[in-house]
Amino acid sequence: AMGITTFEERDFDVSIDTLCWICLAPWTCAAIPYKTKLHLGTEEVTKTDITICGQAVSKRPYGELGSVEKANCLCCVNVSSSFGDISPGCGCEQDLVDDIVKELKDRQRGRGDTAQIQRAEQTLQRLDEIEYKLDAIMEHLKIPQAPVMNRS
Repeated sequence: AMGITTFEERDFDVSIDTLCWICLAPWTCAAIPYKTKLHLGTEEVTKTDITICGQAVSKRPYGELGSVEKANCLCCVNVSSSFGDISPGCGCEQDLVDDIVKELKDRQRGRGDTAQIQRAEQTLQRLDEIEYKLDAIMEHLKIPQAPVMNRS
């Protein structure tokens, strides 16, 4: 049986730089989060935004993140996904953005479509084993086989 990759949990502080937040506050009515955290769990990613009005937490399984890309706008970089854009610091955190994009893509591959296909193959293999055992039990108990239905 093929093993499924397991990932260590990781946390990222992807908060906007305080000075940038203060500069943007008048134009955004201070509604943008001043602190943003990403928690990469074994099965899903959790984004926590903290604003002056409170905290918002959203979770997504890796298979439902959609496209995860590094986006550029002028000299700024951010992580773009179904969570929206995440732009740490003042938008110049190239290495952090690259690290997050790589982690999310790796986890998508390990927990997204590829993992679903692997789990389906494992399930089919288990069904074959159960069918074999059931046939052996039926033969041992002298129970006649049911006629095979042609489903074409």
